[in-house]
Amino acid sequence: MKTYSDIMAEFLASGPNYVADLPDNWKQGRTAFGGLTTALLAAAIEAENPHLPPLRTAQVNFIGPAVDQLSVSHKLQRQGKNNVTFSAELNSPIGAGTHGYFTYGVNRELPREVDYPVKQITLKPDDAEIFFPKHSDAPTFLQNLDRRLVSGPRFMQGSDDPDVLMWARLTDPKSWDKGLMPLLVLADTPPAALTFFDQPVRALSSMNWNINFLTDKMETEDGWWLMRSATRHVRQGYSSQLTQVWNSEGRRIMDAMQLQAVFA
Repeated sequence: MKTYSDIMAEFLASGPNYVADLPDNWKQGRTAFGGLTTALLAAAIEAENPHLPPLRTAQVNFIGPAVDQLSVSHKLQRQGKNNVTFSAELNSPIGAGTHGYFTYGVNRELPREVDYPVKQITLKPDDAEIFFPKHSDAPTFLQNLDRRLVSGPRFMQGSDDPDVLMWARLTDPKSWDKGLMPLLVLADTPPAALTFFDQPVRALSSMNWNINFLTDKMETEDGWWLMRSATRHVRQGYSSQLTQVWNSEGRRIMDAMQLQAVFA
């Protein structure tokens, strides 16, 4: 069993030809968990380019299963005065896995700014219930995530309001002060569509992930992030999901959208 820190240390040590062996405890079925593969893409870019401005946006496509040995490459697409964009690919022995574009941008002063209001924290992580009870049928990667339900339905409750708010952090304490990369792993949030159904589905798989980062300060207390996962569209075998992330002080950190394929 490998922790997030174990995998990331071995991965970064393998550069510049970055590879990672996929351990069983990070699998979702036969493939690597998408939050982990996305973090590996960004980690390779930033390891080779240590003086980048903050990451502002990422567009990720989960093309196919990522199995066994994962290899990552990246390419500079454009270097501008304010922004720099890279493409990155994670592939495995059976072909294309996770591909994405990552754009970094400098801070600029504006004459006027607006921000999301600070979210009122109503329930601390220690007071919230564990979201995923342990059972033998759960995907193995879940053992690396600590998620606590704040409000909303659980999976397979047949909810007419598939909108879930939870605290989340990795179970690996070494990751709690590492900022962006662990957050990328965590923010591939539980699919709200699964609360909409009243019986188990065969599978649910993310197809893409569009992420906007709202600050250059990826900081929170004890690794805990407050995450909202919501969907208002489940039709024709697909779900469109909104994700929002706040830090422990209630400051909005990230907005994201995902399209997920649902197999009933």
